[in-house]
Amino acid sequence: MAPALGRPPVERMIMLIQTYAVNGEFGTTFIAQTEIDALGLMVAAESREQEARRRGRVWTAGAVPFFAQELITAMRARKPRKELELEAVNAAMSAWLCDSIYDGVTAEQFIASDLIFTVLPGGAVKYDRVPAGSIKPET
Repeated sequence: MAPALGRPPVERMIMLIQTYAVNGEFGTTFIAQTEIDALGLMVAAESREQEARRRGRVWTAGAVPFFAQELITAMRARKPRKELELEAVNAAMSAWLCDSIYDGVTAEQFIASDLIFTVLPGGAVKYDRVPAGSIKPET
């Protein structure tokens, strides 16, 4: 049995998530942003870790754009806050599982980050994990 990913002993527990769309020649357009409880994300991810390991890297990595697209769709539709939070946690959790299991990212490194999901022309989704505070919250 693989070791549990564990919960980090860090102070920062809020993670900012921003979403964008690349509109071809028109550049990048901001869609929306939300915040999630990063510690809650880590706790929820523990129940999905074994499945992510069992299904492998390709499946786990494929979950990132799938759930990011679900989040972006909910944001564009201006869904209720509760639904947005669920979609945001799913997107961030899939990124966390992939990063931690297959790329060696620690809980401390992940929580000290903010996430950016960008819809590219053609519908693909790009995911970036950036240092916390390096992106400015949109107003």
